[in-house]
Amino acid sequence: MIAHRGDSLHAPEQTLAAYQLAIDRGADMIEADVRCTRDNRLVMLHDATLDRTTSGSGPVAAIDLADLRGLDAGAWFGFQFAGQLVPTLDELFDLAERNDVALCLEVKSDRDQTAGGLALVVAEEIRRRGRLECDVLSSFDHGALAAARRAYPGLSLAPDRLPERGPSTAGALISQARAIGATIIQHHHADLDATIVAGCHAADLAVWPWPTTAVGDIERSRRMGVDGLMGDDVAAIVRELGAPSV
Repeated sequence: MIAHRGDSLHAPEQTLAAYQLAIDRGADMIEADVRCTRDNRLVMLHDATLDRTTSGSGPVAAIDLADLRGLDAGAWFGFQFAGQLVPTLDELFDLAERNDVALCLEVKSDRDQTAGGLALVVAEEIRRRGRLECDVLSSFDHGALAAARRAYPGLSLAPDRLPERGPSTAGALISQARAIGATIIQHHHADLDATIVAGCHAADLAVWPWPTTAVGDIERSRRMGVDGLMGDDVAAIVRELGAPSV
């Protein structure tokens, strides 16, 4: 049960409110996106810009943490969330440790910036926190993940498959995962089927579909025999996993 950006259907994504709600509703793991501010502080934001999910505007990479923390990251979602801040990675780690929940940390990259350095910094934080046994690192930048695993051999990787959408085969997924030493592959649910999942399992590769948020998508993904359900509605995933298998 993996909460995609927290319980982001019911709380503003990538905020402590969304992460805590996911935990309260039974998530085993929180998937969250990591970006770097201008003063090299690690913060939890999906987009490269502030516009969609905060009261600010412009690139995340162009603002210092002190100014970022002055922005409202909750009011856009609902008045009851006004005053939510953009969390730091340290705050997310602290929350995870208090609640005994695992993290899937996705390092983001942009057209003008690779995820390489960021992946190494996040991997070091996972190691420093003593969380190599429970947390995983993910990205669409497979080269960044490979470099992080070379630096930290105990690191678990869950790359997003390339390309993000379109037809897929088990062979292609296995090749991508093996190239960087990953044991998990993330995959858009709409492009998956049971044959692909079974082929990955035959090669000891776990499959995490996303974003399994609608009830029908959650049910269909579960019937494929996947290893994790990642979505925005944690309660719906919990209900499905508590129901008899079909």
